[in-house]
Amino acid sequence: MITRGTAAVMLTRMADVPVGEELELSQRVLPTGEAVAGIGGELDFATAEMAVRYVSRVIDSHCGPVIVDLTALGFCDAQGLSALVRMAGYAERAGRPFRLVSPSPSVVKIMRITGLDRRFLVPWASRPSDW
Repeated sequence: MITRGTAAVMLTRMADVPVGEELELSQRVLPTGEAVAGIGGELDFATAEMAVRYVSRVIDSHCGPVIVDLTALGFCDAQGLSALVRMAGYAERAGRPFRLVSPSPSVVKIMRITGLDRRFLVPWASRPSDW
């Protein structure tokens, strides 16, 4: 953390970034050119904003499709779902294809309850081209 006057600025790397014990963020680029942002741990009220900022930076730094890998995500609440929607909206405004992969059964369940499964769990090949 760097302090400038009365404001503190948090610096993070665009590589593997553990954020406490509750959230793990990582980034890699696949040989196919897709950027993969990994989100692990808990995506909730306390961690959602950090995850949105991180994935937004991945979107900004990459010209191609962005995948958010949820393999290691153990918990997601309503704020976490909101964060995923915000990430997708940011990618859409930036003109980047965006998709989620490997959500756990508990994350799939909350997506189905809220209706977000129709946006995020539709097979990639069957999405409309304007999504």
